[in-house]
Amino acid sequence: MNFDFEWQTQDQLTLRGKCWLPGSERPQGLLCLIHGFGEHIGRYEHVAQFFNQHEIGLIGFDQRGHGRSDGKRGVVPSYESLLVNITEFLALTYSKFPEVPLYLYGHSMGGNIATTYLLREQPRIIKAGIITSPWYELTNQPPKLTVSLGKMISNLYPSFTVSSAIIPEDLSSDLTVGKKYMEDPLVHNKMGGTLFTGVSNAGLWILENTDKLVHPLLMMHGKADNVTSQKSSEKFARKAPKGLLKYKAWNGMRHELHNELIKEKALQYILDFLEEVQEPQV
Repeated sequence: MNFDFEWQTQDQLTLRGKCWLPGSERPQGLLCLIHGFGEHIGRYEHVAQFFNQHEIGLIGFDQRGHGRSDGKRGVVPSYESLLVNITEFLALTYSKFPEVPLYLYGHSMGGNIATTYLLREQPRIIKAGIITSPWYELTNQPPKLTVSLGKMISNLYPSFTVSSAIIPEDLSSDLTVGKKYMEDPLVHNKMGGTLFTGVSNAGLWILENTDKLVHPLLMMHGKADNVTSQKSSEKFARKAPKGLLKYKAWNGMRHELHNELIKEKALQYILDFLEEVQEPQV
């Protein structure tokens, strides 16, 4: 069973999402997905289908300025607005599924936002987290001068964006993934300065505040990721509280593990983690 949904944010944007549910009336769990930069929730339909086969649902929304949601592409008023939208999304999800275990799942930029949310808010309605290829730092950081100029311009012109250098081959060693990505009309490559600065600063904050982790967390990263830094994920893993974090690095794999040649193994790894943290059924 699938359904679309939408809501109006505090600042009157309409954000649109989709939910994929297994056939049972009450799924064993529900993954609450926060997608990455430039993409949209529709790119995760095959992920939802995998988990639906195992009685787990997936729900997510197109972040502001992305996909079918409102907002200028790549522009946000603040990083904080992204966290507010997560609160709204989770409140809406919990109201629909109050008895279903919820898991916060973030990929890439969404991994940054989801990690920040887990560390800062420590939400009680979330049972565990799954973070893949998080943007704590980029694999190839832009020059400091470029960042400073971008910050200055964004302060003067908040809606100003630049085109990010997305290389389709960096997404997956299955090259059809990058081709479909570039042909997808809902995908964009526009990055506003406020968004870039906010996510970058949040990534540094995350790496200094790993001790605030209270949820069981699975983190996965491809060792050949040329987009987001796998070394930064390793740093998080080394500093995280003992017993809460499970870290998996995938040899030779690129940025989108759920779209890689080993995607079935990666998704199964997530499923195994979910089974580990699920409470015994009464």
